Amino acid sequence: MILYKWKEEIHLIKKTIIVSTLIFAVLMALPPSNGLIANSLLLSQSCSGVIRYVGGVGPNNFTTIQDAITNSTDGDTVFVYAHSSPYFENVVVNKSINLIGENQTTTVIDGQGDGDVILVMVDDVTISTFTIQHSGDTPKVDAGIECRSNAIVIQGNVVLQNGLYGVGILLNGSSNVLVHANYITENGNEGIFLQKSTNVTILENVMTHNGHCAVVISQSSYNTVIQNMMQNNYAGVSLWPGATDNEITHNSIINQTYSGLGIWPSANNNSIYNNLFIQNALYGCIITKARGNIISSNNIQGSNEGINLNMANWTLIKNNNFIDNNKNVVFENSSFNRWKRNYWDDHHGLGPKIIWGQIRVPWNKAVVIRWINLDWFPVVKPYDIPSLGGDCS
Repeated sequence: MILYKWKEEIHLIKKTIIVSTLIFAVLMALPPSNGLIANSLLLSQSCSGVIRYVGGVGPNNFTTIQDAITNSTDGDTVFVYAHSSPYFENVVVNKSINLIGENQTTTVIDGQGDGDVILVMVDDVTISTFTIQHSGDTPKVDAGIECRSNAIVIQGNVVLQNGLYGVGILLNGSSNVLVHANYITENGNEGIFLQKSTNVTILENVMTHNGHCAVVISQSSYNTVIQNMMQNNYAGVSLWPGATDNEITHNSIINQTYSGLGIWPSANNNSIYNNLFIQNALYGCIITKARGNIISSNNIQGSNEGINLNMANWTLIKNNNFIDNNKNVVFENSSFNRWKRNYWDDHHGLGPKIIWGQIRVPWNKAVVIRWINLDWFPVVKPYDIPSLGGDCS
């Protein structure tokens, strides 16, 4: 009878995930909504200065976005009409302005394959309601939007097809940035790339079909990736060397080619919790040469390896569901990791869960010693973990 209840709980979890995945697929198939941001509201709330127009007629109208910015002062708003789109420009924002498009899908800025489409050089800038496309191809240099400043809001844009090796949104030495409700797709490399940036919030974006990772965080700390949908990228979230003290939470990370989460050498002390890692082909999570990370309350399902630890130390892995992976855990040369009260679909009965791994001796890597870790008190039924972004209220 007890075994039947366990199986029923697993069936319910699987059913919930299937439904969530179908809903996700429907959302991904829909085009971004017209006018995701209410521009009249943005104009009324954000304008303390003059409104300058691009593509219209009459006073304060300009033919190009760059001309409007050049003639602006700090605090002004540049409002760009859709009917003169596309705007073939490489825009440099060197004034603290609000740059607002009329319509998310029909107000297009096209970089024609050269450099950054929009480069933000000053603090206190808002960019909203554009389609931003066709940057140059230089890896980690060319982007749909590149920011080298602070206090930036990037909201409600479509960012797509930026460079064979380009990035959708590149934050380079930035802090206090909000990247919110953007549709980021088909960029050559990363959807969003953080380099030497702090206090960035990446919230409620959809990232799909990007050539490399949906999100990369490199040499950056105290950033939050929350309530995003990532599907059909090469990888989901990747924490590169020097990424420390970041939070990855309440995201749906589904069907990546490589991994849902990658934590790489010296990416230490990050917190990963309340995420769905579903059907990521090779790894749900992979951690290599990093320490002090917390993997908590995640659903890790349907990968070749649920979690892979390679020289990963002092990791806390607790309250997760491990379901339908070919191997739930693979670990090698990893020490002082703690497994606490996880659900394991391959553990039935009483007693601790034995987790098998191996150690290779440094002086002869051909010598392999079988090793074990223990989850002393595994739970007998799966946790109810929020899906599709969850509820962070």
